[in-house]
Amino acid sequence: MEEMNDEIVSCPVELVATILGKKWIPTLIFILEEGPMRLGEIQRKIDGCSKKILIQQLNMLMDSKIVENRKVVKNNSIESYYSLTSYGIKLIPILNQIKLMGCRK
Repeated sequence: MEEMNDEIVSCPVELVATILGKKWIPTLIFILEEGPMRLGEIQRKIDGCSKKILIQQLNMLMDSKIVENRKVVKNNSIESYYSLTSYGIKLIPILNQIKLMGCRK
């Protein structure tokens, strides 16, 4: 059994469906497929998602080991980059298949 934000999910399919069923999650995964990005870059690519919700969704993805946050020191400042983990990259073909199913008439 896996715990996700106060929810206990016993089925692996249900766990993935619960994560991918959140409004901005698939969009975030597709955006991060392009490569590591800072929060501001991600926010500019998602129209209509508040910074608060974006951070919550990124934290959920990090808790699920789909996204990682890497800190880099540049010119005496710390920059934070979000990127897909190897597990997150494995979700891309699944999301592409779901996208194809959604495009069928």
